[in-house]
Amino acid sequence: MPFDNRNVVSTQMINFLDPKLCLKVNSTTPATDHYEAQNLVSGNYGEKSRGFIAYTIIRPPVEVDFQFICPVNIHYISINAVVGSHRSSGIEVFAKSGNSKYISICKAIFDEPGVIFCNSRKYTRSRLPPGVDKSYYVAFFKSDTFRNFLNADSIRVLIFRTHTRTNVPCLKSVEVWGVPARGCSLKTRETIEKLVGRTTPNTQSLLQCTSSNTNGDANETFIVPDEFKDDLTYEMMTVPMTLPSGKTVDQTTLEKHSQSEISLGRKPCDPFTGLKFDNKNKPVLNVGLKTRIDMFLLENSHRAEIFNLYRTTGGGQNAKVIQYSKRNCDCETSDAVDEAILKAKHNCNFISFSEDLVKINVCVNCKCEDKSLYKVPCGHLYCRNCILESSRSSKCQCGQTFSNSDVNKCYF
Repeated sequence: MPFDNRNVVSTQMINFLDPKLCLKVNSTTPATDHYEAQNLVSGNYGEKSRGFIAYTIIRPPVEVDFQFICPVNIHYISINAVVGSHRSSGIEVFAKSGNSKYISICKAIFDEPGVIFCNSRKYTRSRLPPGVDKSYYVAFFKSDTFRNFLNADSIRVLIFRTHTRTNVPCLKSVEVWGVPARGCSLKTRETIEKLVGRTTPNTQSLLQCTSSNTNGDANETFIVPDEFKDDLTYEMMTVPMTLPSGKTVDQTTLEKHSQSEISLGRKPCDPFTGLKFDNKNKPVLNVGLKTRIDMFLLENSHRAEIFNLYRTTGGGQNAKVIQYSKRNCDCETSDAVDEAILKAKHNCNFISFSEDLVKINVCVNCKCEDKSLYKVPCGHLYCRNCILESSRSSKCQCGQTFSNSDVNKCYF
């Protein structure tokens, strides 16, 4: 009898929401900018770490659909329901096979940071799937729906409750572990194995590099210190800016907030307190924290978790962006580290961000802030004394000429 290896790969579980499997995700619910549902299956570590957050005015229920590459025999589903300060506390999972309708296979209300839905035929509360987070709430599939989770083409994650009324529906991560359904052909199984990827010479060298750089402990957990995380988005910062409120956010976060305020006709302000920025109250670069973040990234450049993280060595439009890659594994020279830290510490372009940010309505000549400013056709602003002097020559500092009738008074 010829040997049928169709069930060989079924003994090894696969996360069918792995980005390598080219699956599809869809949600009709509007999402917060940069926190779309596609982040949940993104191959970019930075995007994947952000997760999904519905738009701020959205309330439950919220649905997110995942379509698998092939029918799946689901063993368990792991869901992290906390993104920053937002938390989902009620989740229901639906599954469907073929052209049938979505049928609920599990549901839970919980206070823990996440939930694990298990196949009761394979796991119990005392014997959970290997490697799962023990702090998660544990629930089990409905016994009368086994036909759906043994041959699921897609699943729907429904968020029907949040931890508090002010929280927004969110998902940090979703993992669906299982094996290809029995109806899948051998060719399909082999294709999935190739997409997931087995150990190759390149990955072997990377694992050896990782092991040697962690003093032989390849299983060491990679943890980003809380002080390196943005107080608003809870993502790792690259250019930390300390606000008048004492909070620290990344420069990109502050720029987006300021652009939003300007588009609404308001002055840039502290996103936590609403305090308008001025010469005394303005964001400043946290040089000490910036140095520690750069040192942390350089020391951990061999880790796969930060291959897609970016580090800036300047500010504004001329900022240089460096993307970490696997080639950083052989970076062991202390001279290169010291040089990078000195460049980051003494780069004055960082300060120009806060200065340009707060000095929007100032006189282009004397740099004074006045409630009554005068605008010339080229767009520059002058205080009363300076516009009188400029009107005599009818020439702006930029060289463009104007007449007295072209001067308009501005009110702020």
